[in-house]
Amino acid sequence: MEAETNYWLIWVVYLGASAVFFPIYWRLTRFGRLRWLSYSARALMAALILTPWYANIQGNTMAPALMVMTLDAITIGTESATRALVPLLSGMLVAEVIATVFWISRRKRKRAGKTEA
Repeated sequence: MEAETNYWLIWVVYLGASAVFFPIYWRLTRFGRLRWLSYSARALMAALILTPWYANIQGNTMAPALMVMTLDAITIGTESATRALVPLLSGMLVAEVIATVFWISRRKRKRAGKTEA
């Protein structure tokens, strides 16, 4: 029971720290003319921070994929770090596609608003 409580507490602390960090990162990536770069950087960071993966091979406990990859590389070796790298890169690819689609839709909407005025 204690291990499960610690598990949820660690996730709450991790997500709380992410909630503090991400608005700061959001302000740092506010580029005036390079909107796509802003969307892209924010989406990649969100995917990097929030993608979960299994903490060990036999278990069903999830942890942030970035932490799993880092700890696997340190403790087991760089070869085993790829276990968490695949879902992390997949999450980042999906985030990039979503950011690009969002940027295109906002750009079209903005252009449509200019032609009507």
